[in-house]
Amino acid sequence: MFRTISMQQLEHLLDGERTFTLLDVREQREYEAGHLLGAVNLPYEELDEVESCISKDRPVVIYCAYGGQSLLAARELAGRGYDTVNVLGGLYYYRGKYYVTCKE
Repeated sequence: MFRTISMQQLEHLLDGERTFTLLDVREQREYEAGHLLGAVNLPYEELDEVESCISKDRPVVIYCAYGGQSLLAARELAGRGYDTVNVLGGLYYYRGKYYVTCKE
């Protein structure tokens, strides 16, 4: 089982102490175009590698572009014993204070 929060609720969480891992499951090129500050990028298609880079010691808050892949990822990771939180809606429309773009 996993929880679902809105992007606004996530922004509130990001304002506080980071007691969770923020996971972006979009493709690397999407992540490089813009992502949330402090997010770890692990594309949905590579979730089999999650144990090598994401600890089960803290909750994992998962987002994607529109909300579909993060929902599937949250369900899959919860089944593997992770405490997961899905961000409803995704990053596509978010341009708040934690949105960063990569500089070239």
